Amino acid sequence: MNIKRENLAGSKVKLTVSLPPEIMRGFFDIVYTKLAGRTEVKGFRSGKAPKNLTIMAIGENKLISKIIDLALQETYPKALNDEKLIPIAPPKINIKKMADLVGDAAELEYEAEIELLPEVKVGDYKKIRIKKSKAKLDVAKEELDQVLSHLQRQHATFKEITRPAKEGDRVEVDFEGKERGVVLENLTSKNYPVILGSKVLIPEFEKKVEGMKKGEEKEFKIKVKDKSIDFKVKILDLKEVILPPLDDELAKKFQKNTFNELEKAIKEDIVKQKEIQEKQNIENQVAEELLKIIKIEIPDSLIDQESNRIIENLKNRISMSGMPFEKYLEQIKKTEEELKNEFRPQAEKTVKIGLTLGEIAKAEKMDLKDKDAGRKVMEKIILYSK
Repeated sequence: MNIKRENLAGSKVKLTVSLPPEIMRGFFDIVYTKLAGRTEVKGFRSGKAPKNLTIMAIGENKLISKIIDLALQETYPKALNDEKLIPIAPPKINIKKMADLVGDAAELEYEAEIELLPEVKVGDYKKIRIKKSKAKLDVAKEELDQVLSHLQRQHATFKEITRPAKEGDRVEVDFEGKERGVVLENLTSKNYPVILGSKVLIPEFEKKVEGMKKGEEKEFKIKVKDKSIDFKVKILDLKEVILPPLDDELAKKFQKNTFNELEKAIKEDIVKQKEIQEKQNIENQVAEELLKIIKIEIPDSLIDQESNRIIENLKNRISMSGMPFEKYLEQIKKTEEELKNEFRPQAEKTVKIGLTLGEIAKAEKMDLKDKDAGRKVMEKIILYSK
């Protein structure tokens, strides 16, 4: 097997692989033996017919196709190994020459265009400087109250009422939104539950529902994204929300003995979340600074792979919410391809940072096989930035 290597622009390599008759005869024998054993030739027992008749029965085109497939399967990985290449995408194969593939003088020559990881040139990452927050991570009363209110709502009880609905009440509604007489599916729902004032629905819509009684119907017009929408609403159910008191009994529902213990745990969790956010902010700053000191040309295949990964993650999140992805695309009025193109800048940035951290890991003599290598490199750069 003869291999000729040519380095192309954009982190690409072209290998020209020539396979002489002695190698190709071996591939012919393997394919012929496999196919001949399950090919019937009239007048002969299985596998006993003359070779020329068996080839006719198999079909020469089919035989040649299988021989080429086997030759590529066997020799392409060996060519990569011999040239010490690690591709990042399937190769583009071009058959340059094939001669007498079912005869003794069989020859095959093909080109494989291969995309490799691009070269990354990194500037002096040890001189990166970032801004770190000096503010003490305290918990504001409003933050604590917000969490406590959420916990109260989890254990709220409901009381049937006949009075008009007001902010804080739980209502169940049917509503239909129309624009110029055309029903809008994304602004139409049946048996929709909502706490008035929670701003789950359009605030102006919720305000229009306030004052209505159970069983009452109402029509009104409001602006939605600068469009005038006609709504028809019916209150199916109306209940007063009874929140439990903030006391030890509520704390026990969350595995705490006293209300003071519950408050302490909430404060600790809020501080922890702020620490995580601060760490993320610092890492984002490092990433932005790294992008300023690197030179790298990213192959489209890597950006495509990352864009596809982002789309798949989005599909999973949408699916977990119970909405079909096709319905989501209808709501945002985009195709999957349009969405993928929107994610390309983000995907390119992610790929650049990933490759850069890998290059710095090499410079720092870190183990690239370590699943936490990226995080450890980031921590190292943050230490240098102090």
